[in-house]
Amino acid sequence: MLPVSRCKNAESTLDTEQALSQRMGSDQVCTSIYLDPARLVQMLAAVTGQAEPEIIQRILQENRNLGSTVWRELQSRQIVPYRWSNDLTEFYQTTSAFLFESLVWNRSSLKQQMRNWILDFVEREFRRPCRLLVFGDGMGFDSTCFAQAGHQVSYFEVSGKAFEFAKLLFEYCRCDVDMLTEITQLKTGQYDVVICLDVLEHIPAPAATVELLAAALAPDGRLIVHAPFWYLAPSVGTHLAANRRFSGDTRWLYRAQGLRPTDASLAWNPIAMAKSSSTRYPSWQARWRLAVGGGLLSIGRYWSTPHVMITKWMLARSLGPWLEMERLAEGQSCSS
Repeated sequence: MLPVSRCKNAESTLDTEQALSQRMGSDQVCTSIYLDPARLVQMLAAVTGQAEPEIIQRILQENRNLGSTVWRELQSRQIVPYRWSNDLTEFYQTTSAFLFESLVWNRSSLKQQMRNWILDFVEREFRRPCRLLVFGDGMGFDSTCFAQAGHQVSYFEVSGKAFEFAKLLFEYCRCDVDMLTEITQLKTGQYDVVICLDVLEHIPAPAATVELLAAALAPDGRLIVHAPFWYLAPSVGTHLAANRRFSGDTRWLYRAQGLRPTDASLAWNPIAMAKSSSTRYPSWQARWRLAVGGGLLSIGRYWSTPHVMITKWMLARSLGPWLEMERLAEGQSCSS
């Protein structure tokens, strides 16, 4: 049996062990991928070429208003939000704004809870080290956590700057992670678990991507997804309005690819599916979470104002001040 190693993010240095446990409802947290703020800033400076004081201020601004860095750059480039375009494609290829948004999102307790849910689910389903593909992992924090929990991890990302950061992270944390950048590198039928978090809502053909990920699964493998299709707000200007129709949907996105929902957190943060027609639901609680979550998310196809308001409130609670980064900013100010 694989011991479950709960994750405290590499970038989450604001929390004490006790405080994080209280916020996550668990007394088991993993500090194995801890990085201090100065190290994070140095790594971002190496990837972006920006000065460290500028990076610190951008991180703190993002921590106060998650998504603001990307939104301001979309406006400065006059890119229409919520709509796929050639300009948006170029934006993905050239911007460093997502690094700051991803960094702050990954230190939130909401994302930590998601990672721990996945670790618990994989342990419960397989009870052994698994071959994991983390698709669209950006800066590599998820891959690092799963690798340090004992799994064999493949990381896939197309963003050059995020890939560079992830490489530094894996080297620093001494994680043996297979790094992939081309779709052709994905191995058909080879992965026990494919994890795709916060990706599908950004792309113009999510069904085609799910088909690709389903093909990568081994027989009786599991696909784990978090995709808030309903979430359209200035803080997420790169989410596509055309994808709202998939909110709360399993029929067209997943079942069409032979994937059967087996479990989820209440709001599908995330949802897990099996590549097997014979897999049973593990419990009546899982059936209830899938049904209630799907119903709530289906409303978001047409009216998502309550969803957005609750999400913003939860994000504000899950972040809080980044005290160590603020002290680092004060130190930079005093030395300049």
